[in-house]
Amino acid sequence: MNTQELWLQTKRSAGRGLVSVRHDIYIFTALIFLSILGVGIADAFEYAAHWYWVGMVPVFFGACLYLEWQAIKHASVSRKEVLLVQVQHWLGVAAAFYLTFILREIGSLDNQTTGLILLLVLALGTYLSGISTGWLFRLLGMFLGFCLIMVAYMEHYVAVLIASAVALLSLYRYLAKSVGAILPKDDED
Repeated sequence: MNTQELWLQTKRSAGRGLVSVRHDIYIFTALIFLSILGVGIADAFEYAAHWYWVGMVPVFFGACLYLEWQAIKHASVSRKEVLLVQVQHWLGVAAAFYLTFILREIGSLDNQTTGLILLLVLALGTYLSGISTGWLFRLLGMFLGFCLIMVAYMEHYVAVLIASAVALLSLYRYLAKSVGAILPKDDED
């Protein structure tokens, strides 16, 4: 069973449990805060920021795993299968980080470019993780991509990122209410 089938089965099986049990908004807010903090650290301390982004991989992995386990709580899906998919995905992201560090060590990348690539890999990994975990991580991946563009093009981007985060949280609240309104009340199909 691939992750898309897993997600569809989860949506059919869990129904209203997807909205009532999960703590998406808190996790989403924390990940946005950590992302903005990482962008600020990258601006002030380029070398330390590389290790910050490496540390974010297990944090994002844990958040994905927790949210997906919450989603399948009432479904007949094996947690082992979900764990295997998430571990493979986030190990791939960690491997891409490692390869980026190798490129920096051999002199192909400078510190600033390395930081931008790490943020790009995390944005892509987060977005792709959203394929199995749902729209929340796709939205977060797009936000990280937006952060990347802001860091690359703007000198004073912190206010823009904070305003974008507030807009993104508002969009999340709207989408969460919309999704909650269209989910079936029973387990009928």
